Amino acid sequence: MIAALLVLAAAIQPSSSTADDWPGPVTLTRFSDDGGFFVRIIPGNSIGDTVGFAGAPKGDYAHARFYAQQPDASYRLVRDAVLLNPVAPVDAVVNKSGYLITLDNWHNLGYGKVLAVYDPNGRTVRSYELEQLYPGERVKNLRESVSSRYWRCAPVHFVNPAEQSQLYIREALGGYFVLTIASGAVAYHAGNITECVPPEFPRR
Repeated sequence: MIAALLVLAAAIQPSSSTADDWPGPVTLTRFSDDGGFFVRIIPGNSIGDTVGFAGAPKGDYAHARFYAQQPDASYRLVRDAVLLNPVAPVDAVVNKSGYLITLDNWHNLGYGKVLAVYDPNGRTVRSYELEQLYPGERVKNLRESVSSRYWRCAPVHFVNPAEQSQLYIREALGGYFVLTIASGAVAYHAGNITECVPPEFPRR
């Protein structure tokens, strides 16, 4: 189904522009470091809700199955929750408390809900579009392509690995964001770090 939609979406792209080369969306499975939780993210097919594919079919958004480990080491499905991604997030992290953090959108780095936090029961804690993360007009300084705005660097990591209560996200203009996971609050720190490794796209 996704393959057919991609063919259709490519066909309706304006002939004067060239789409970025992206692999197809993939199912993501992310475990917490201690194995206490894992989340399996299944791609949606609402390509018409992504930037650059106006007129393409719309459908189900991505959804995530939240699992928690039980005393006998098996896993129990807690909830199957719909995410804010029309197709799929580019990356995701699960902390030791079972919170899911998703980053960016398939084929749309920097567009839509670029950062979202879900609690261990699959409920949305908070989400952000890029303009909500950057102060003032700073977002206009980001490098752009046909489908994306390149705002963050890889990898992301926990500020405090033992508690995993905050996530550190380097950004392409030299600064960084600190996400307090339980509340979803984000603090921006401008800077002048020049090295930025772009995020990798998940592949089959």
